[in-house]
Amino acid sequence: MATARPSPQYKPEVLTFVLTIEYNGFAYAGFQRQTATHHASTDADADGRANDVLSISASTTSSANVASESERSSVGATHAMDGKREATCSSSRHPPSKKSKHKQSKAPITVQQQLETALHQWTGLSIATLRVRGAGRTDKGVHASGQVVGFDVPLSLLKGEGGGGSDETTDSCDRLSEHAFPLLRGAYQSLTQHRDQPTNSDTGNANDNIQRKTYTDQWKIRRALSTRLPPDIVIRSTWIWNGDEAFEARQRISCKTYVYHLRFRSLTYCSPSTTNNDDTSQLHPICHAGPHLLRRISDQNDVWSSPWPLDPSLLPTACQLFVGVHDFGNFIHKDDRRGGSTRSKRNATDREKSHSIDLFQFTVDLQLDQYEDRSIPPIYDAKFTLKAKGFHRQMVRNLVGFVVDVARGLRLLEDIPMLLMGNAGDEKTRIGDAISSSIIDASLPSLVNAAPACGLCLAKVEYERNNFV
Repeated sequence: MATARPSPQYKPEVLTFVLTIEYNGFAYAGFQRQTATHHASTDADADGRANDVLSISASTTSSANVASESERSSVGATHAMDGKREATCSSSRHPPSKKSKHKQSKAPITVQQQLETALHQWTGLSIATLRVRGAGRTDKGVHASGQVVGFDVPLSLLKGEGGGGSDETTDSCDRLSEHAFPLLRGAYQSLTQHRDQPTNSDTGNANDNIQRKTYTDQWKIRRALSTRLPPDIVIRSTWIWNGDEAFEARQRISCKTYVYHLRFRSLTYCSPSTTNNDDTSQLHPICHAGPHLLRRISDQNDVWSSPWPLDPSLLPTACQLFVGVHDFGNFIHKDDRRGGSTRSKRNATDREKSHSIDLFQFTVDLQLDQYEDRSIPPIYDAKFTLKAKGFHRQMVRNLVGFVVDVARGLRLLEDIPMLLMGNAGDEKTRIGDAISSSIIDASLPSLVNAAPACGLCLAKVEYERNNFV
């Protein structure tokens, strides 16, 4: 339990609950809701949207989060000539029904919408009052095992009788439901007792009782929300914010951890040859078999099966070259690389600073598939781990994608330093001073291909202050 006390100057008007959740993002259009919350939202509006969300969720989860054959075909191949890359993710072979397809096309559902629906149904509060926010937006198809989400409950509703407001400032439309009020008020009372309890006293038993009471309230809150969520969204923990300032999930983050899961076959030649210059003719025939022999029944659209054979010895070396403070301007989303309407107004120094990130860790753990026939090239399961205080949009997928291109021979290790020079590196390439012949007369951003979203997972979010009870 955190021992910090809120600052006397800080007088919160809401009680903030912080959830750690995990989800399979295959069936969702990312975490963040695409439309902004309107502060005039009513309970009737939320009820109508809640029914739509739950009906779509039911049709989605009943088919075990699978895509149609047409969707899989659109992400099943890779075009090496033009640099385009599409996902090869294992999924169920049973397509959803026509009714399911119709409902899925009705609206892009996000994880945030599912959480808002569950919270509204349980608490009775409007979406604007709850103000659900997450630590990471996560794109469509990206998963999470450590996403952090906060939501607010007005203190005036917890101090009033029966979940109603205790002053004129409370929105008359907001009133806590009879199911949520006892648990939320109990959690607030436990937190109040914790704050009033001296930190250095001989009241250890009293503190233990408060702590046990707080944990009881929290797991009951967790259970109440979990029963209203689809199976592909799980609440792992529930905390109460006890800091000396308002909690914002995207602020004061000390480290974000992403992992990426990749499966590939080792690049293996049948026999060494010094006379034949055609390398592809020397490859073991199974290396041309594509990703279909890499599928496993346990896959839940959370691993990328590489369509090419890779050299496993190049992966750790390529990853290590990215660690440290660099300009990752060539590894951000393609729409942001040249600067949109906002960035185009900045000078070169500002753009370089905005793309500079200290990448704490970029490692890969390789596990050999023990069940594969030893007479053929082996299969590896690779787990990439990346840590930094923050990442640009699509940056993790671009880094993994470029490392994969190095391991399959499309790019060279010598290309990485030039790409990490940002705009300066691109200028050198245009004037013909590139250090690698593979990128002369080419635009540096065009050399970076993103890995599919299916293998990416937001694993952990750490904060500078651990004021959670």
